[in-house]
Amino acid sequence: MIYLIIFIYLLILSLVFDFFKVKGPKIFFYYSSMIILILVAGLRWKVGGDSLGYQERFEKLIYPIYQFGNIDFIKVGWEPGYVLINSICKTIVPEFWFFQLVQATFVQIILFQFFKRYTPFYFTAVLFYSVIYYFYFNMEILREIFTICIFVRFMFPALAKENYKKYYLLNIFLIFFHNSAIILLLFPFLSKFSLNKKGIIVLVILMFLITTVFSIFPNIINVFAFTEGLSSKFVKYSRYSLSINGMIYNIIIFAVIPYYLIKLNEKYYNKLDFEKLIFPYFFIISIYIAYSGFGRFINYFGLFMLVFFANTLYLIMHVKVFKEIRVPLILLLSFGTLYYKYQYYSISYDYIVNDTSKFNMYYPYSSIFNKEDYYRFRATIYSRSMSDSYNNSTKNKK
Repeated sequence: MIYLIIFIYLLILSLVFDFFKVKGPKIFFYYSSMIILILVAGLRWKVGGDSLGYQERFEKLIYPIYQFGNIDFIKVGWEPGYVLINSICKTIVPEFWFFQLVQATFVQIILFQFFKRYTPFYFTAVLFYSVIYYFYFNMEILREIFTICIFVRFMFPALAKENYKKYYLLNIFLIFFHNSAIILLLFPFLSKFSLNKKGIIVLVILMFLITTVFSIFPNIINVFAFTEGLSSKFVKYSRYSLSINGMIYNIIIFAVIPYYLIKLNEKYYNKLDFEKLIFPYFFIISIYIAYSGFGRFINYFGLFMLVFFANTLYLIMHVKVFKEIRVPLILLLSFGTLYYKYQYYSISYDYIVNDTSKFNMYYPYSSIFNKEDYYRFRATIYSRSMSDSYNNSTKNKK
């Protein structure tokens, strides 16, 4: 029920302030929304999938800062920077809810600043964020979201201004918080290309070379990965592949439709805010289509995609050529996007626990004030799904 109330609240704000342009205390409602999302994520009690694993390690393996030297980093399995943040939080308050609250506050502040800076439809951006990424960013990828936020807030502006010294210093720093940040090392090089005929040719060549090398030498990443954990992650990602139907579906969703929307925006905007990320995005997508495990790197583009989507809706609302079809077009784009996420939340876990789906990892909601016993079936689903993921990756290797 709490999620539905928040969704309706954000929907009303989006309609009132973004679409109907009603004058009022926009800033008050905007940051009130931020506080609500902080509290829901920060004060949850064992809500989410990966959150259960993070909480268990925090409680059993993380020590306060004055005992930092006693932490077994291999056993924890986290990068040292992220372990340090956990240790500092445990020093202040030794319970996991405090860490959740600190992280939720950090994430929401960065995201709300980002939306307000890059789109006039910032209530709409928050609305779609609440459905598409809120659970995932705040209750699943607790390490990676830290690197994503730093990339969005500090690294992208440096990339846009071609301040590569600052960019790479931050990039190296982030690798010590989540090793997926190594992919960001490629962005300055990839951002030099545009999505024109020459760029598409380069993209096809790069995709062909990478897929060929990975097919012939699947463990070649060991040469470039400077940690065993990073190497194993890349090897794991490269084992996953899609069926032909899956590839076609992803090409349409992640390549064809974004390409059309980009061209639409280029027609009416003098300059796109995220132009430097267009070629890197399609580079990652091209690898993802061949190796679905690499879809994890799309996370770094998620917030930019949300803003781009909100700006597209703004464009449709204000360009006369769309006057006759703007309502059905906005509804089509909105419901199409929400339906894609609905499919994700509807993934059945009946084979683990009867009458459950992916959404049951987040619903019913439980807070630290009541600590309902919902987490037991979540723990069962999480443990089994992680085991199945490992077994599937092993089978794909054979």
